[in-house]
Amino acid sequence: MGADEYLTKPCRKDRLLARVSNILKRYEGRTNLIEGPDFLLDQQTYTLYIHNTSVVLPKNQGKLLVALLSGGDALVTTEQLCMALWGTTEYIDENALQVNLTRLKKTMSALEMKQRIVAVRGMGYRLEAEVSL
Repeated sequence: MGADEYLTKPCRKDRLLARVSNILKRYEGRTNLIEGPDFLLDQQTYTLYIHNTSVVLPKNQGKLLVALLSGGDALVTTEQLCMALWGTTEYIDENALQVNLTRLKKTMSALEMKQRIVAVRGMGYRLEAEVSL
Protein backbone atom coordinates (compact mmCIF):
# COMPACT_ATOMS: atom_id res chain seq x y z
CA MET A 1 0.00 0.00 0.00
CA GLY A 2 3.00 2.26 0.21
CA ALA A 3 4.80 4.04 2.99
CA ASP A 4 3.93 7.51 4.25
CA GLU A 5 6.84 7.92 6.63
CA TYR A 6 10.24 6.39 7.24
CA LEU A 7 12.35 6.35 10.38
CA THR A 8 15.76 4.82 10.88
CA LYS A 9 16.55 2.86 14.02
CA PRO A 10 17.29 3.77 16.69
CA CYS A 11 14.82 6.63 16.80
CA ARG A 12 13.77 8.98 19.52
CA LYS A 13 10.36 8.45 21.08
CA ASP A 14 9.27 12.07 20.56
CA ARG A 15 10.14 11.89 16.84
CA LEU A 16 8.16 8.64 16.43
CA LEU A 17 5.14 10.10 18.22
CA ALA A 18 5.30 13.26 16.10
CA ARG A 19 5.32 11.22 12.88
CA VAL A 20 2.42 9.04 14.03
CA SER A 21 0.45 12.13 15.03
CA ASN A 22 1.12 13.69 11.62
CA ILE A 23 -0.13 10.60 9.78
CA LEU A 24 -3.27 10.40 11.92
CA LYS A 25 -4.06 14.06 11.21
CA ARG A 26 -3.76 13.42 7.46
CA TYR A 27 -6.06 10.42 7.48
CA GLU A 28 -8.70 11.30 10.06
CA GLY A 29 -11.95 12.40 8.61
CA ARG A 30 -11.39 10.65 5.29
CA THR A 31 -14.97 9.89 4.42
CA ASN A 32 -14.14 8.79 0.90
CA LEU A 33 -13.20 5.26 1.99
CA ILE A 34 -15.79 2.49 1.89
CA GLU A 35 -14.94 -0.58 3.93
CA GLY A 36 -15.92 -4.01 2.63
CA PRO A 37 -15.45 -7.43 4.22
CA ASP A 38 -11.90 -7.84 2.90
CA PHE A 39 -11.10 -4.55 1.19
CA LEU A 40 -11.19 -0.75 1.22
CA LEU A 41 -12.39 1.32 -1.74
CA ASP A 42 -11.47 4.97 -2.23
CA GLN A 43 -14.55 6.63 -3.78
CA GLN A 44 -12.59 9.51 -5.26
CA THR A 45 -9.84 7.61 -7.07
CA TYR A 46 -11.56 4.20 -7.31
CA THR A 47 -8.49 2.60 -5.75
CA LEU A 48 -9.26 -0.79 -4.29
CA TYR A 49 -7.05 -1.97 -1.43
CA ILE A 50 -7.28 -5.75 -1.18
CA HIS A 51 -4.94 -8.61 -0.18
CA ASN A 52 -2.07 -6.21 0.64
CA THR A 53 -2.16 -4.67 -2.85
CA SER A 54 -3.86 -1.70 -4.42
CA VAL A 55 -5.62 -1.70 -7.77
CA VAL A 56 -7.00 1.37 -9.52
CA LEU A 57 -10.32 0.40 -11.07
CA PRO A 58 -11.44 1.91 -14.36
CA LYS A 59 -13.87 4.78 -13.78
CA ASN A 60 -17.06 2.93 -14.78
CA GLN A 61 -16.18 -0.14 -12.71
CA GLY A 62 -15.43 2.08 -9.74
CA LYS A 63 -18.74 3.92 -10.05
CA LEU A 64 -20.65 0.65 -10.26
CA LEU A 65 -18.87 -0.83 -7.24
CA VAL A 66 -19.52 2.32 -5.18
CA ALA A 67 -23.23 2.20 -6.12
CA LEU A 68 -23.48 -1.49 -5.22
CA LEU A 69 -21.61 -1.03 -1.94
CA SER A 70 -23.73 1.98 -1.02
CA GLY A 71 -26.81 -0.20 -1.41
CA GLY A 72 -25.49 -2.64 1.18
CA ASP A 73 -27.46 -5.88 1.04
CA ALA A 74 -30.39 -4.09 -0.58
CA LEU A 75 -31.28 -4.28 -4.24
CA VAL A 76 -29.80 -1.58 -6.48
CA THR A 77 -32.08 -0.88 -9.43
CA THR A 78 -30.86 -0.57 -13.00
CA GLU A 79 -32.02 3.07 -12.89
CA GLN A 80 -29.78 3.74 -9.89
CA LEU A 81 -26.83 2.13 -11.67
CA CYS A 82 -27.49 4.19 -14.81
CA MET A 83 -27.60 7.34 -12.68
CA ALA A 84 -24.30 6.38 -11.05
CA LEU A 85 -22.64 5.71 -14.41
CA TRP A 86 -24.08 8.30 -16.76
CA GLY A 87 -26.03 10.70 -14.55
CA THR A 88 -29.30 9.98 -16.36
CA THR A 89 -31.99 7.36 -16.69
CA GLU A 90 -32.92 8.51 -20.19
CA TYR A 91 -32.60 5.88 -22.88
CA ILE A 92 -29.40 3.99 -22.22
CA ASP A 93 -28.82 0.76 -24.09
CA GLU A 94 -29.25 -2.09 -21.58
CA ASN A 95 -26.29 -3.79 -23.25
CA ALA A 96 -23.97 -0.93 -22.22
CA LEU A 97 -24.80 -1.53 -18.56
CA GLN A 98 -24.34 -5.29 -18.99
CA VAL A 99 -20.90 -4.80 -20.55
CA ASN A 100 -19.76 -2.64 -17.64
CA LEU A 101 -21.15 -5.09 -15.07
CA THR A 102 -19.46 -8.03 -16.82
CA ARG A 103 -16.13 -6.20 -16.71
CA LEU A 104 -16.58 -5.50 -13.00
CA LYS A 105 -17.48 -9.15 -12.35
CA LYS A 106 -14.28 -10.28 -14.11
CA THR A 107 -12.19 -7.82 -12.13
CA MET A 108 -13.76 -8.94 -8.85
CA SER A 109 -13.13 -12.58 -9.74
CA ALA A 110 -9.51 -11.89 -10.69
CA LEU A 111 -8.97 -10.11 -7.36
CA GLU A 112 -10.58 -13.03 -5.50
CA MET A 113 -13.09 -10.81 -3.76
CA LYS A 114 -15.50 -12.47 -1.33
CA GLN A 115 -18.53 -10.82 -2.94
CA ARG A 116 -20.23 -11.38 -6.25
CA ILE A 117 -22.81 -9.43 -8.21
CA VAL A 118 -26.18 -11.14 -8.41
CA ALA A 119 -28.86 -10.13 -10.89
CA VAL A 120 -32.47 -10.01 -9.77
CA ARG A 121 -34.37 -10.46 -13.00
CA GLY A 122 -36.28 -7.37 -14.07
CA MET A 123 -35.39 -5.43 -10.92
CA GLY A 124 -31.67 -4.80 -10.50
CA TYR A 125 -28.53 -6.12 -8.85
CA ARG A 126 -27.03 -6.63 -5.42
CA LEU A 127 -23.78 -7.73 -3.84
CA GLU A 128 -23.83 -11.10 -2.16
CA ALA A 129 -21.22 -12.95 -0.13
CA GLU A 130 -19.68 -15.70 -2.20
CA VAL A 131 -20.56 -19.15 -0.93
CA SER A 132 -17.64 -21.57 -0.65
CA LEU A 133 -18.35 -25.18 -1.44
